[in-house]
Formats: sequence, structure tokens, C-alpha cells
Amino acid sequence: MQITLKIPDKKADSFLDVLRHISYVKIKPSKVSKSQPADDSAEEFYEGLKRAVHDVNEAIAGRKKTRPIEELIAEMRSENV
Repeated sequence: MQITLKIPDKKADSFLDVLRHISYVKIKPSKVSKSQPADDSAEEFYEGLKRAVHDVNEAIAGRKKTRPIEELIAEMRSENV
């Protein structure tokens, strides 16, 4: 299970100290800077980006079927009409 917590900066260090002493808890540092608050849209963007990179790597390795770009463009054009 993954949980995201929003903790005030002045209390975060002491909270992390407590978590570090629990053997079954793993802490993954956040890539969001303190000056830039985390929000759901940024998290969704990064998750989508990770999925896209994974899909590209799978296609390059031949484990994922791809289709010609012309087919994708035609599909996008027909949806916008």
C-alpha cells in the first residue's frame, strides 16, 4: 500500500524520524521541492509520463504491439470532426 501524506515542513523531520524506526515502513523521497507544493494534477502527470515511458520501452523491446502513426493521426482527426 502506498500513502501520500501532507505534513507541515516544521513537523516533517520529527515525523520521518518516527517512521524510520518502524521496520516495515519504507520511505520514498518526494521529487517535489518544498517551494512547490504537491498537487494531484502534478502527480497524475508524472504517473502518466512513467506509464508512457514504460509503454515505449515495451514497444522497443517488441513486447507491445504498435500501429503506424498515420493510423493514429486519422483516428484523432475523425474524433475532432
